[in-house]
Amino acid sequence: MIKNIKYKYLIASLVAVLGVSCMDDKGNYDYSDINEVQFVGETDDFKVTRFENLVITPELNFTKDESASGNYAYRWEVFENRLSGGTELELLSTERDLDATIALKPGGYFLYLTVTDLETGIEFQRQFDLDVINSTFEGWLVLSEVNGGSRLDMVSNLETGYTVLNNVLGGSGLNLEGAPDFLYTYAYNSTMYGVYVSTEGNGTTKIDPDTFDWVEPYGIGYEFIPQKASNFKVDNLLSNSGWSSYAVANGDAYFYYSVQRISYGAPINRISNETFSVSPMVARGTPGSYMIFYDTTNKRFVRSRRGVFSVMPEAASTLFDYNNVGMDLVYMEGNEYNSSNGAATFAVLQDPTNSKYYFTYFNSSNNAQLHYGEMVGATDINLATQFAVSPEYGYLFYVVGNKVYQYDFSIGKTTLVLDNGNKEISFIKFHDFWANTKYEAFSKLLIVGSYDSAGAEGENGTLDFYSILPLNAGLDLQTSYSGFGKIKSVTYRERS
Repeated sequence: MIKNIKYKYLIASLVAVLGVSCMDDKGNYDYSDINEVQFVGETDDFKVTRFENLVITPELNFTKDESASGNYAYRWEVFENRLSGGTELELLSTERDLDATIALKPGGYFLYLTVTDLETGIEFQRQFDLDVINSTFEGWLVLSEVNGGSRLDMVSNLETGYTVLNNVLGGSGLNLEGAPDFLYTYAYNSTMYGVYVSTEGNGTTKIDPDTFDWVEPYGIGYEFIPQKASNFKVDNLLSNSGWSSYAVANGDAYFYYSVQRISYGAPINRISNETFSVSPMVARGTPGSYMIFYDTTNKRFVRSRRGVFSVMPEAASTLFDYNNVGMDLVYMEGNEYNSSNGAATFAVLQDPTNSKYYFTYFNSSNNAQLHYGEMVGATDINLATQFAVSPEYGYLFYVVGNKVYQYDFSIGKTTLVLDNGNKEISFIKFHDFWANTKYEAFSKLLIVGSYDSAGAEGENGTLDFYSILPLNAGLDLQTSYSGFGKIKSVTYRERS
């Protein structure tokens, strides 16, 4: 936006037609000048980026009150949308100088400043043009916990560079309630891009991908047949190809595919006549092919393609038995490691009989098992709260309090790569982009969300981006943004 701008305005005077037309009227009349308000300046056009402040300091001349010491009232107002022909005004401010956060939808508006002389009751008004520019076109979306509730912020890619915008749902119609859960973005049909926000109070819902506006039918419950509650919440959403996705909720998996007009319907987590529960952690696999799930009932890996579940091929079990793992799944994801096009699947497992931790890496496309072994010497792995795997090096990163450890499965080495001092780490991730070529550099960065418990609530969170150094040499901080809450989830609003 254009910040802290002092504009002067073109002269606009009250037009009064005073006439006396009585023929043969020889009377005498006394006329006195009124105190006129003159708007002095050189422009009547303004631009502002949505969710930032529009600051205007007008220069006003009062023809009979040079010191402007009189009693005046001020109103800054805009039309809701001039293109729609709306007639309802929205009040921005009652101060002489305008300093207001603009949450209007992107588009063109009429902006009015009305000055009322309270001594006479006469109003003077000036009309301006206001263009609201879309600030949410592209960038990082950040879901944070603030005072026990949720807030959606954005690191928006503006003309001036990436800029933090707080509370981008202001004026959207969606009031986030309850603790934050997750964010997810993907193209769910040929023309629509889904931006999903999930909280404990609101459930899981889309927002408009351009304006971030919201109406109740955006709730994911409306994507189910039969329809579920408008505040229905899923535990995870994941897609490995455009226009299709899986949702996991309460141990059940659901499938959506717009090409074949398949909506989320009955649970699909069954093989033959056997039904089982699945973990919300899913490895995405190659586009349009198998995605990897973990059957928590039978403690085994299973796979699904186009909404149909099947067992893993027994012949591929060279290091461990896919169909008889017998352990609890701690973490799982799929990424581009070794140019696998998403087929690289990584999992952390814990043996419930002795509490030992194991790490496995296999290929979901050809089912080859490439690594399996106990995580000997993995520092405080039993205390880990967050995990992420580098798509560039295959390193496993995990969080213990204010520290990040790196585990290199190829040599069984654990390295402390980040000690964050008094700031607790609430989130780590490598983001999986759809337009990977355009965002390839971003996809290799470790995203770290941390917060200072002694700082101001909602302003004490920091989002850091680190490049990974080869040969277990640690991390290198690339970019940092502040002004968030306790970060829970991060995604990116992409543009092709």
